[in-house]
Amino acid sequence: MEESNKTTNDRMERFRLFLRNNGFYIALVVCLIVIGGAILLLALDKPEEEQAEGLPSEPIVIVGQSEDERLNEVVSAPTLLPFAPAKTPTPLTTPTPIPLPTATPEPTKKPASAPSKAAPPVEGEIIFGYAVDKLLYSVTLDQWTTHAAVDIKADAGTPVKCVFAGTVERVHQDDALGYTVTVSHANGRTTLYANLGEDIRVKVGDRLNAGDVLGTVGTSAISECALPPHLHFAITVDGAVKDPAKYVRLG
Repeated sequence: MEESNKTTNDRMERFRLFLRNNGFYIALVVCLIVIGGAILLLALDKPEEEQAEGLPSEPIVIVGQSEDERLNEVVSAPTLLPFAPAKTPTPLTTPTPIPLPTATPEPTKKPASAPSKAAPPVEGEIIFGYAVDKLLYSVTLDQWTTHAAVDIKADAGTPVKCVFAGTVERVHQDDALGYTVTVSHANGRTTLYANLGEDIRVKVGDRLNAGDVLGTVGTSAISECALPPHLHFAITVDGAVKDPAKYVRLG
């Protein structure tokens, strides 16, 4: 019994040793057998249609057609749908420009009109002008002198009118300018009328309107007696002499 078991063990040991030494080759052989069997199975399962490839086929005869016609002429070609006409591109519509709101021009500002000048005390030409920054030759005095007034030529007896509304401030006979009337007005203005005749028609304190007559042209001014009859007319503003032509329309 023991010998039998020993023999069996020896066989098993030799078998294991065989597998250890030859296992790679055994596995390789098994793999080749498996691959060959798989190829064989694929060849057997090939469809009959594929096996029939390469075999000559009988000519197909179509009834009513000539045997000379080819098969591809018998089979009707598929109907080709006509190409759809290309769509005409819709032209881009140019947007209508939106007009900008017209800016309302600002009203043109009218320049402030210069204050209108007053009517002259008498109508006539200037025979001896206003001169405070230069000298004028005086025929009467026979010398060059300043002149803080204007001498307006007019016939003796011509009415002399007040140029602005005001109040009579003084009535007197001046040694150089003769009979004289002084009238005060608004805005610090004062007017002087000299070389008047004796018939003065106003007195101190009288209120006058522009255009009221206060006397007549005379020849009472000794310092201007060489000149023809005229009115000696002067204006001051806040005590300073001014050119009468800036305030009164003079010829």
